[in-house]
Amino acid sequence: MKQINILTIIFLGIAFNLSGQNFGAIGTQWYYSEHANGFCPGNCEYLHLESVADTLISGQTTHKITQTYYRQTGDTVYYDPIYLYEQSDTVFMWSFSKSKFQTIYIFNGNIGDTLTLDVLDAMIMTDTTFQLVSDTIINVTVDGVPLKKYGTTALGIYQFHNSGYFMDRIGGLDWFFPRAVIIPEAGGPIRCYLDAQIDTSFQAVPCDFLLYTSVDELINNNNIEIYPNPTTNLLTIKSKEPIDKINLFDLTGKLITTTKELTIDLSDLTSGLYIMTIHLTTGQQIEKKIIKNGR
Repeated sequence: MKQINILTIIFLGIAFNLSGQNFGAIGTQWYYSEHANGFCPGNCEYLHLESVADTLISGQTTHKITQTYYRQTGDTVYYDPIYLYEQSDTVFMWSFSKSKFQTIYIFNGNIGDTLTLDVLDAMIMTDTTFQLVSDTIINVTVDGVPLKKYGTTALGIYQFHNSGYFMDRIGGLDWFFPRAVIIPEAGGPIRCYLDAQIDTSFQAVPCDFLLYTSVDELINNNNIEIYPNPTTNLLTIKSKEPIDKINLFDLTGKLITTTKELTIDLSDLTSGLYIMTIHLTTGQQIEKKIIKNGR
């Protein structure tokens, strides 16, 4: 009888793991489409996330997720890794700025549940939490693995876009995290997801598709040069046409600064992606992605 009980426990443990309740285990990969400021279609660039190792943070074993941004120019940008773990259907991510774990997903809920999630550092807002209401749950099977697809409605400014969907094991189908607004240059949706059991595509393009454009072509197209990009502090703008003004926005659409200076100090900004809008005296408006590293 004891042997049967032990085998039963082992079987249940295996079944629990197979159900997808180990979000971001080593080997898991996500591919999200990226945009390139109107120079090419929405699928021309991509962000690749990959779980590469387990590490201990504040006494908790977490999965280290690298973030690599592949640009149409052939450049590769390495964002800071994220560290997360799942416990009791809830996924937590470590915040270095707040020195604590934050809730980013709650799985296995019911229709009508209100999900309370933490506002992450990258959201660059003052709120501490936000809420989503689960209004749709769809049972799906992906590569033989039963999963649930959750549709949500936002109670505030933060949400999963494209009908608000996220999935067991996979996470956000629009973007890895919820976000406040979508501007034309914002990335997403998801292209591909891979782990030990699942290898699935959500779009017709290959997971690692890039539409290459040379740096010279980009610069000559708009007669604009911005460097260094990514930057940790100073950003320089050169233009063959006179500039009327320069606006810098965060990804929520909030205006950070307006200036006519061609050297801008970004040292006080948190790391992340920003949108620069350059207004020429000719009336032309040019948008550029600015990547800020460090602080």
